[in-house]
Amino acid sequence: MSDRWVVSDGDRELLAHNGLDTFDSLWDLDLDWFEEPNHRRSGWSGVSRHLLRTPDGGCCAVFIKRQQNHNFKSLFHPVDGLPTTCREYRNICRLKANGVPCPDLVLYGHRRRCGQWQAILITRALDGYRPLEDCLDALAEDDVRGRAALLASVAATICRMHAHSLRHSSLYAKHIFVKPDTRSSSGGATPQFDAAVIDLEKMRFGFPLFRVAAHDLDQLCRHWRRREGDWDAFMGSYLSHMPSRLTARWLKDAVVPRAVGQIDCRPPVSDVRSGAGAASETAAATETISV
Repeated sequence: MSDRWVVSDGDRELLAHNGLDTFDSLWDLDLDWFEEPNHRRSGWSGVSRHLLRTPDGGCCAVFIKRQQNHNFKSLFHPVDGLPTTCREYRNICRLKANGVPCPDLVLYGHRRRCGQWQAILITRALDGYRPLEDCLDALAEDDVRGRAALLASVAATICRMHAHSLRHSSLYAKHIFVKPDTRSSSGGATPQFDAAVIDLEKMRFGFPLFRVAAHDLDQLCRHWRRREGDWDAFMGSYLSHMPSRLTARWLKDAVVPRAVGQIDCRPPVSDVRSGAGAASETAAATETISV
């Protein structure tokens, strides 16, 4: 596979203004690690937070992920594999194409040097967003409307992701970010929130819908520090977006018992019948954005 270099519209000038418009300039950038590098897959992967100067004198925060030989193998690349950031880049494109909120892409690039894959992924920081649990903790104890609106926003984002046959595969509360929507909040009006998903490296297509949803919701249920009633409010909003009433009923009964190892894995009839259609849609979408 040849070298790749993709820059989002409008960001070429931004990178050039900071002297970061080449692979080498980004690869050699001396930055502190935002998180300690992950050493596995016979390579490493690390993320740094960096402020870029804008041409108008301002600045914007970005996250720069750099990897060397941190690869995954696939059907089309079974030997050397591809950088895991390549999969993350593709998933950002998929989510954006389907209107699912996630970090904005600035740049993606990879190259082969001395038999090693090197890859860079730059995304804009989610300014104003905070992890789900932090946002819930920040609400007043008696803010029932605010809590319900926040959970409804999260449910809508996750359901939209699942509706496009996208399984996050690592849907923990820390990977859901939320911020108040100040444009629509005023006076005594019901507060509004925006919710986005991050950490998209493991996201993949899946079908039928109930399996995609059950997998992610099970993870979220088991890895979310929440107050009594939060899960019921979240699930009520999530299920209201489900196109299939049968799938909604099955998930309502199945997801919570699954958290304690008691789940009925019998699929809804309507989803079994739609499996072939979901498979063809998945194949077409994969072909459209394959690298």
